[in-house]
Amino acid sequence: MEWKANAPDTVRPPVFSQEDGRLSIELPVAESVGMWTGEYEVKPGRGCRISAWADVPAEVNNNVTMVLSWCRADRALPPDQRDYVGFRDESSVLRRFDETFTVPDGCVRLEILCMFKWRAGRAVFRDIRVDECEPLPKRMVRLAAANIKPAPAATLEKNLKIFEDALDHVCRSVNNLDLIVFPECHTFRGVKATMHERAEALPGGVTFSLCSRYAAQYRTWIVANIHEKTPGGQIHNTAFIVNREGKLHGCYRKVHLTTGEQASGIIPGTGFPVFELDFGRIGIAICWDNWFCESARQLRLNGAELLVFPLAGDAKESHWSKTWSTRCIDNSLPMVVSICDPKVPSAILDRDGTWLAATMERGGFAFAEIDLNERKRSFWLSVGPSFGDPYQLYIKERRPEAYS
Repeated sequence: MEWKANAPDTVRPPVFSQEDGRLSIELPVAESVGMWTGEYEVKPGRGCRISAWADVPAEVNNNVTMVLSWCRADRALPPDQRDYVGFRDESSVLRRFDETFTVPDGCVRLEILCMFKWRAGRAVFRDIRVDECEPLPKRMVRLAAANIKPAPAATLEKNLKIFEDALDHVCRSVNNLDLIVFPECHTFRGVKATMHERAEALPGGVTFSLCSRYAAQYRTWIVANIHEKTPGGQIHNTAFIVNREGKLHGCYRKVHLTTGEQASGIIPGTGFPVFELDFGRIGIAICWDNWFCESARQLRLNGAELLVFPLAGDAKESHWSKTWSTRCIDNSLPMVVSICDPKVPSAILDRDGTWLAATMERGGFAFAEIDLNERKRSFWLSVGPSFGDPYQLYIKERRPEAYS
């Protein structure tokens, strides 16, 4: 394999060296960039796994990257598609690249660009491999978003009956569900009670117990939302996850609290965890969280593949009809929305913001299947004239060092 070093003539020239498959780029100043390029033959429609290691300066962001160009035989044509190779940092000075792609139709050449930019120091790419494999399979998930409203003159007993009826309805209506999402704090919605009377323990409590029974019976994951009372007496607005065996899998505590929640003594959460389920990684934002674009972005940065959004309501159609799609588009993530507002739908949206299913039926649900491995590529973006993947680009081309 022949690798060629190059750099723009507008920057201080890097120092390149190559030995035993190790491709070194040393930048004299931050205002510079250097690249190694190589080419491989590939087969259209086949899988192609790209892997490599890189020794990097301490705590780099997106300064050390690998970019792929999928090309046709005619070298006069631009690449059909360009992709970043996903990576994880094994330490502050060691980066592991590893991702599998399906070779686009008509493409027979793969150009690999190993780039180091905008950081003085030395980066070394090594152990670069291109392996043919099976193409990426579909990863279908079956999702349901419940739409339930509190009972008139609500009591806990009435709301629990509505909740169980909704659970029973969706579980009997759709086979092999992977995830059901319920609205924000729906069990005590409209019930006259103190905050201590509303709060439930996790695990345990009436809401968890009901979810646990149905999750185990129908072998599905469930996300529901309660006021949680901790053993230490703190109260949180908490979404919990029940696994297919009916066990507590994890919980997220609402970070952005409304003024009323603050005044009532609810304590906010401190971060945006991502949860590994058997079909993929989900992140949760509760109601007011989603008015802050940082919530969905942080979940994406933390590795979420699906946004889960339980909420009480959204007063303005001009807001929810646009903002929900925007959160999906900004992060290239699909989203499941469950609500208990009679004027607003529960819905499932694709990663490009398309509304796949929605309902305002009391006790009803929105249902859709989504392929978590599908990418909604767009022409041009930052990689034109080629197709690019927003799921990669919106993360791999961020400049976090410029945001504070």
